[in-house]
Amino acid sequence: MFLTPHEQDRLLIHVAADVAQRRRDR
Repeated sequence: MFLTPHEQDRLLIHVAADVAQRRRDR
């Protein structure tokens, strides 16, 4: 699977936001 730098950026932002939300929920 190959991601362009733009797709990698969006994926990283999505994952970081998901992690931040989980930490806030705890």
